[in-house]
Amino acid sequence: MKWMPHLAVSTRLRLAFALLAGMFAYIDGNLLAGLPWILLVLTLDLTAAGLAYLTVLDTAVRRAQVWALLCGSALVAGLAMGYAGGWAKLLVLIPAYHAGTRFRHRGALVVPALSAPIALLTAWQLHRLDPAEAVSIGLAVLLALLFGMLGAWSHALEPEAPTVDANVAAEAGLLLRRLHELADTLDTGFDAPASAEMALQDLASQMRAARSAILVGYGTDPAVPLAIRGADRTPWPDPTEPGSVLGPAWHNGTATLTEWTEDLVGRSLLAVPLNDENGHRMGLLVADRPLVTPFTADDLDAAVVVAERHSTNIDLSVLFAGLRERAGLEERERLAREMHDGIAQEMVALGFGIDSLRRTARNQGSALADDLDGLREEVSRVLADLRLHIADLRIAVRPDTGLGAMIGARLQNFGSSSGVTTRMHLSENGFRLPAHTEVLIYRLFLQVLADARHSLNATTVEVRLNVAAPRVELWMGHNGTSSLTERDFTDNPLTGLGGEIVVEPYAGDGVAIRMRMRGRGGAPSATLSNERIPQPS
Repeated sequence: MKWMPHLAVSTRLRLAFALLAGMFAYIDGNLLAGLPWILLVLTLDLTAAGLAYLTVLDTAVRRAQVWALLCGSALVAGLAMGYAGGWAKLLVLIPAYHAGTRFRHRGALVVPALSAPIALLTAWQLHRLDPAEAVSIGLAVLLALLFGMLGAWSHALEPEAPTVDANVAAEAGLLLRRLHELADTLDTGFDAPASAEMALQDLASQMRAARSAILVGYGTDPAVPLAIRGADRTPWPDPTEPGSVLGPAWHNGTATLTEWTEDLVGRSLLAVPLNDENGHRMGLLVADRPLVTPFTADDLDAAVVVAERHSTNIDLSVLFAGLRERAGLEERERLAREMHDGIAQEMVALGFGIDSLRRTARNQGSALADDLDGLREEVSRVLADLRLHIADLRIAVRPDTGLGAMIGARLQNFGSSSGVTTRMHLSENGFRLPAHTEVLIYRLFLQVLADARHSLNATTVEVRLNVAAPRVELWMGHNGTSSLTERDFTDNPLTGLGGEIVVEPYAGDGVAIRMRMRGRGGAPSATLSNERIPQPS
C-alpha cells in the first residue's frame, strides 16, 4: 500500500491542471465547449493511474494497457490543442506528468511527441495554423516535456517498493510440507492430549507422584486439563481463583514447591509453568503426593527439566488443534450463511405466496382455504426448524462462554420457540474442557434436541450436565416418541475420546441419552486409598 500517498499527490495535480484549464475556458466563454475535452482527458488519465497502481501484479499486459490509455489521453489532448482555444493547451500537462511518474523519461518524451503533431495537423485542417498558433502549440509541448521530466524526477526520488512474490502458493506448500515433516518426527504427531500424557509419563520416570496433570491456558483463558493421572477430575482449586495453591505459578510463572492442607490428606505439591517460545506462560505441570513423603528441591528441578522438554510439543499441538477447530467452525459458519441467504429466503417467499393464495381463497369462498391454512402452518414449522438448524451450525466456543452456558441458552431458545417445558440441572467447576470436546458434546446435545423437536408428542425436555474437567457427564431425555437407538451413536467422535454413550427409556415412549467421559490417563476413581508412597531408597 506504499503507492497510496503517491497516487493521492498525482490525483491532486491532475485535478489542479483540469481546474486551471476549466478556469481559462470559463474566462474565454468556452466552458461548455471545453468541458467534454477536459473530462475525457482526465478520465483516460485516471483510468491509467488506477491500472498502474491498484494492483501488485506488474505484468506485460498491464503495462501495455497503461501505455494505451496514456497514448489515448495524449491524442485527445493534441486534438483539443488544435481544435479549441488557448486554454486547451494546458490539457497536455495531465498525461505528460502521469507518463513521467509511471514510465520515467521515456513516458515524458512519448506524450509530447504524440500530442504535438496531432495538434499541428488539427489546426492545419481547421485553417487555424498561423505562426502565433504554432508558437503557442510549441510552448505547450515544451511545458509538457518539462512537467513529464518533473514527474520522472519525483518517481526517482521515491524509495523502491519491496518485491512481492505473487506465487504465495509455493510458500504455503513449503509450510505444509514442513508441518508434515514435524508431525512425522513427533511421537504423538499433533495430538495435544497425547503430548501431555507423554510429559506425565516422563515426570513419572523422574519421581513418584500420587496425582499429576497438565493444565493449559493462554493469557487470561481458563485452565484446561489436557491429561491427568491418579484421579478422574482435577482435584486442585482453579488457579484463577484468589488464594489458589496454583495461583503463584499460574500468575507469576515461577516454579513452586509448597504444601496444600485443604484436601482430605495434607499434600506436598509442585507446580511448574509451561512456557511458549516467547517465554509466556501457556500452562502448568502439577503433581502432588501425601505430606508423609514430601517433594524435595531436586524433584522440583527435575520437574522443571520435564516442563522445558515438553512445553514446545504441547504448545505446538494445542495451536495446531486450535487451527483445525477454527477451520471447522468457519466451514459451519459458511454453511449457515448460505442456508440463511438461500433456502431460508426462498422459504419465506414461498410463505408469502401461500398467504396471498389463502386471502384469495377466503375472498372467493373456495374449499381450498382450509387446506391452504394447513399448508401455511407446515411451511412455518419447516421454516422455524430451518432457523434452528442455522443457529445450531453457528457454534462458537469462547473462553467467556462455557459448555453449560451454551447448552442453557440453546435449551431456553428451544423451549420459547416450541412451547415444550424444559428443565436443566448444571454443575461446573472452574476448569474447562478442551474446546473440541465441548463442541462434540454440544453436537450430541443438539442431536437429541433435534429428536425431541421432530417428535409429535414431546412435552418435556430435561438436561443434566456435570462438568468436573476432565470428567464430564451429560444426561438428556424427552418424553416424546423417539427414533434414536444405540446404533445412532456407535461412530460418535466422543467414543474415540473415551466417552461412553448409553440409550435409556424415559417416561414411557420417551428416550434418555447418558454420556460419560473422563480424561485419558485418568484413574478409575478419585479415592485416596492405597496412595501412600514409600520413601525413596
